[in-house]
This record gives sequence, C-alpha cells and structure tokens, in this order.
Amino acid sequence: MIKRLFVAAVVGIIVVFGAPLADAQEKKLVKTGTFEIEGKSIGYLIGFRWGTGTLTLIDGTKLKFSIKGVKALETGAAVIKATGTVYNMKNVADFEGLYSGFSGGLIVLKNFIGFVNYKNNRTGVIVSLKPSGKGIRLSAPAPGGVIISFQS
Repeated sequence: MIKRLFVAAVVGIIVVFGAPLADAQEKKLVKTGTFEIEGKSIGYLIGFRWGTGTLTLIDGTKLKFSIKGVKALETGAAVIKATGTVYNMKNVADFEGLYSGFSGGLIVLKNFIGFVNYKNNRTGVIVSLKPSGKGIRLSAPAPGGVIISFQS
C-alpha cells in the first residue's frame, strides 16, 4: 500500500513539474516583457485570488492590469507577490485573457516553498512566475486559472 502511494506521488510530481516545462521547451521562448503582481488569496479546498500588477514591455512602457482567478485544492489565506517574465507576446492585447495551468506551493508566514508556473492562454503567451508571500496557505498541485485585464 505504501509503495503504491509512493509511486503515485512520484508520478504526480513528474506530471506536475514535467508537463509545464516540456510544453515551454517545445516552443521557442522569446522574452517580450516582465511583470510584478500584488494580490491576495483565500480559500478552503477552492482558492480565490485577486490583485493588480504592472506589465513592463521591452521598450520600458508600463501598463497596469488586474487579475482574478480560482484554483482547486487550495486552503488558507495569504498576501501574494510575484515577479515574472512574459514570453511570445506578439502585441500588447495578447497579454489579456485567461491563463490556465498547474501550480502548487506552501506559504507559512513569510516563507514560500513551491514551483514556477507556466500558464498559457489562447494567444500562446507564456508566463513564468516567481511567487512569494506571507500568510498561511497550502496549495496542492492542481489546475487553476486567472483572468488578466488591463486597467483604464
């Protein structure tokens, strides 16, 4: 029984960590911008996330955006900060939209343990996140998504 659980856990880790990386490696990544996000998350089994951010294009142009989303298998509350890189964005309008993927991690007070997320939307834009935060939140590797919209 324990051996089966161990094998299932190893397979799960390979799928969660390997699939997004394999997807990103299949496509040539062209850096087209960076971003910073500040937000909050709260949940019990289903987590809700919301916040604001700034997209910085290669030419230095800065654009404000908002995010909101849902993720399965997330419990707790936290203030989230993330920096990241945007790849393969052909025009600014491509940044908006629904991003989906797998993510997971643990925040205890100010310590974050987790992994980098790759989230694709319908335009082929890939976003690589480096999250940090404070609070208490457990987020098991599971599907989730966020909607990014530019602010007026």
